Amino acid sequence: MQLSEFEIKRVQRLFENYCDDRIPLIMKGKLKLEYRIRDNEVILYESRVPYNQVDVWYSTTVARFLKDNEHNIWHLFSADRNDDWIAYHPYPNDRNIEQLISAVNEDITGIFFG
Repeated sequence: MQLSEFEIKRVQRLFENYCDDRIPLIMKGKLKLEYRIRDNEVILYESRVPYNQVDVWYSTTVARFLKDNEHNIWHLFSADRNDDWIAYHPYPNDRNIEQLISAVNEDITGIFFG
């Protein structure tokens, strides 16, 4: 089931702020965080420019936030080396997506950003 319009706007605001704040100003032209909302999920991507090409961006998945509308809870997943989604065990779910964004930012296991 798709997110409500209200929740989409809220999630967009949260992720735009997070993506903008996470990357240092000096790296803005070489590295960026992006997100995509589809149905009841948000996928966070890290995009970067290879050292020898300026106009090509390569993206890798960082995290997946999946909303269980029936239980009103968000689940957090990390991507493995094959881009399969694995539940993030230190902090697998929460009713508040902000808590899961904080868990990605803290990255205590190094699974999201290395």
